[in-house]
Amino acid sequence: MYVSEALEHVEIINETLLKLEEEPGKKEYLDLIFRSAHTIKGMSATMGYNDTRELCKNIENIFDNIRKGEKKLVPNLASALFKCIDLLREMIADDKKKVDLKPYLQMLEHPDDAQVGVAEPTSSAKSPTIRVKMLDLDSLVNLVGELVISKMRLEQTLSLNGSDEARQVMTELDRLVTDLQYQSMKLRLVPIDQVFSRFTRLVRDASTGLGKQVNLIMDGSGIELDRTVLDAIIDPLLHILRNCVDHGIETPQERESNEKSPTGTIKLTAYGVGDQVAIKIEDDGRGINTDRLKAKAVEKKFITQDEADKMSIDEAISLMGTPGLSTAKEVTDLSGRGVGMDVVITQVEAVGGNVKITTKNGKGTTIILTIPLSVSIIGGLLINVSGDKYVLPLSSISTTVVVEANQIKSIHGQEAIVLREQVVPLVRVSKLLGMQETEPNNTDKITIVIVNKGGQSYGLIVDSYDRKQEIVIKRLNNETHSSDLFTNATILGDGSVALILDPALLV
Repeated sequence: MYVSEALEHVEIINETLLKLEEEPGKKEYLDLIFRSAHTIKGMSATMGYNDTRELCKNIENIFDNIRKGEKKLVPNLASALFKCIDLLREMIADDKKKVDLKPYLQMLEHPDDAQVGVAEPTSSAKSPTIRVKMLDLDSLVNLVGELVISKMRLEQTLSLNGSDEARQVMTELDRLVTDLQYQSMKLRLVPIDQVFSRFTRLVRDASTGLGKQVNLIMDGSGIELDRTVLDAIIDPLLHILRNCVDHGIETPQERESNEKSPTGTIKLTAYGVGDQVAIKIEDDGRGINTDRLKAKAVEKKFITQDEADKMSIDEAISLMGTPGLSTAKEVTDLSGRGVGMDVVITQVEAVGGNVKITTKNGKGTTIILTIPLSVSIIGGLLINVSGDKYVLPLSSISTTVVVEANQIKSIHGQEAIVLREQVVPLVRVSKLLGMQETEPNNTDKITIVIVNKGGQSYGLIVDSYDRKQEIVIKRLNNETHSSDLFTNATILGDGSVALILDPALLV
């Protein structure tokens, strides 16, 4: 991603410089070159390519001086710039290339004196990839989604009144459409390592600013994620890592007094979990002070003192998802503004993921983000509620159970069942959706779908469920929202529309 994007900016500089030679005073060309040089400089600094950054800085300075009227783009200077652009292209395409920058920088400084005292580029640098607009990729994936829907409708029609030959052709078509779907989804996959690589500098700068010593260990395990999902989790990961450095890792003096190594460790790991990806962030710091968290929540009047006293550690940790709650003693660049884990949780849940936090006082904190591989086509369970069909994402479902009506108990006014020695609170989906429900008698069987939110199990009472199938997600715009419980829909094999329920919003 860095190589293709940086090379694109190099071509912009090259082409615009040719135009600038013809129209030297055109500010639009100067601004465009300056922006591209500045962008490459920032990208290379982030990736740790210091020679590339240094060359870009000098090219940027030349154009800044031309823009200010302190220099003129004379032919010798233009030639020197073109040679530096050729070198820049090679350095970006081959990050192992060793170059003595001194003659190039001298040539930029004194273009009239230093005529070609540098080696010519030996080969034309080529990018191993091509850049495609995300909009075009989205359109392709959407068209494949429509094809999948049509395939399901055809499949359903042939199952009712199709010949054996037609079914055989359908089987071949199903295989081809599945392959096409896989390849189109693969186009949008990006290695998670590309995002992880950005965090080394962040942790270094944050820890240095706070006078702390932190070692960041990363392992992406070759995992690839849909670009849309990856973009959505960058901010949550940045926030969590800043929190680890600011709140979690202690100062070297504090760590040594607690018989720890003066250098704290943050581990960032990605691994597959079925059709999902888990990203684990763990530190060996001081852990979350749940007493301070509860005290702050009481002070802010989010809970009462009585509720705080009765809270378990897990319940106290869940307070971190409360908007406006921060335990930071003062506002800094990193924390204290009350914009915290609630934003992280909201953003992760928005792409169908969930967040689990565990902590041990004095030992550290572990945060696990579980997210889907893709947000375009997912596995879903078709459920029936008061005569209508809805879809629940399979990624959020733990299991399904059928119980007798008399097994449902009321605990402090909340319906619940005991499943594997665990109390599971129940939610009647029909009631949440404002639909009429038939009161069961004690002889009725009750169908319950068990979902997980933040490590806690909840049971969704539905009339029945049909089957699991691939679901092509259709986004609903704001005007279409008839409820806060769903934001997406899908088209079923019979052509009817089913709303996709978000378990995180239901419970």
